[in-house]
Amino acid sequence: MNAGSSGNNEKENPALTGLTSNKKWEYLDTGYRSGVYNMELDIKLVEKCRKEDTAFLRFYRWKPYAISLGYNQTRLSKEVYIDTNKCRAEGLDVVVRPTGGRAVLHSEELTYSVIFRSSKPVHELYKVISYAILNGLRNIDPKLQVLSFTKETPDLMKLIRTGMYNLCFNSAIKNEINYKGKKLVGSAQRKFGDIVLQHGSILLGNHHKNIVNYLNITGEERVKMLKEIEEKTDCINNILGRKAGYREAAEAVFMGFRDTFGIKFNGINRIAEFVEPRMKTKFIMN
Repeated sequence: MNAGSSGNNEKENPALTGLTSNKKWEYLDTGYRSGVYNMELDIKLVEKCRKEDTAFLRFYRWKPYAISLGYNQTRLSKEVYIDTNKCRAEGLDVVVRPTGGRAVLHSEELTYSVIFRSSKPVHELYKVISYAILNGLRNIDPKLQVLSFTKETPDLMKLIRTGMYNLCFNSAIKNEINYKGKKLVGSAQRKFGDIVLQHGSILLGNHHKNIVNYLNITGEERVKMLKEIEEKTDCINNILGRKAGYREAAEAVFMGFRDTFGIKFNGINRIAEFVEPRMKTKFIMN
C-alpha cells in the first residue's frame, strides 16, 4: 500500500492486485446537476470506459433534490409507491437509477460514482470500494476512526413483511459503512459486461429521512418508518457536532481512493463538459 493510505492497520487495506485492467483514471467533480443529468452521465462514463479504457471517479450533488429508485423497483408497480405528484409540486426530481438498490432521497450528501473495468465478482468489488471510502472518511476527523463495516445482511423477508424493504437507509447490507451500528453510506452496483458502475450516497446531513413525506403511506406508517430511519442511520454532521462541507468530504474520499488503490489520476476535471448527456432519457420517472 502507498504510504498515504489511511486506516489503522493492514486489515483496512485488502489486496488490490488485479482489481482492474484500466491504466488511466480521471477524476470528475460535476457539482450540482439534475437527477436526469446525474444518471445519464454515469451511463455515459460506462460507455466511455468501455471505448477508451479509462476509469472514472466522480463526485456530484443534486439540484433540485431528487428521489432515485433502483431499476428493479420499477419492474413491479406495487413497489413503486413514491407520491410523484407531491414530488412534482414541491420541485423534486424522481429518477430511476441504472443500478439496483432501493429508494433514496438525495439532498444533504456527497454522492460518488466509480466506473472501471474488472473481471472480479460483484461482492468482492463492493467490499474493496467500501475500503477506499472508509479510509477516506477517516481522514476527515478522529471521531470517524470508529467507522466499520456491517457484518451481516439483514433478514430481507422481515423487511418486506414490515414494509421497510423499499428504502435504502432503513437497513444495511454486508460491507456497508456504519457508525456504531448506524448506516452512513448507501451504495448500489451493476456490471455491464466487465464494466463496473457503483454509485452511492455518503450522508452529510439528516435531510434524507424526509423521504417518508413523499411515500404513498398512511400517517401511522409514516411515523413508524421515520422512527426506523432515525434509529438506523447517522450522518457526518451529527457525528462531528459540526457542519462538514461537501468539499471537505469530497477531498477526503478522493484521497481514500487515491491512496487505497494507489491511483495516479490524469488531471482533475471540476466540470465534465466533455460528456454531455442527452435529455430524453429512460431514467426519468413520470
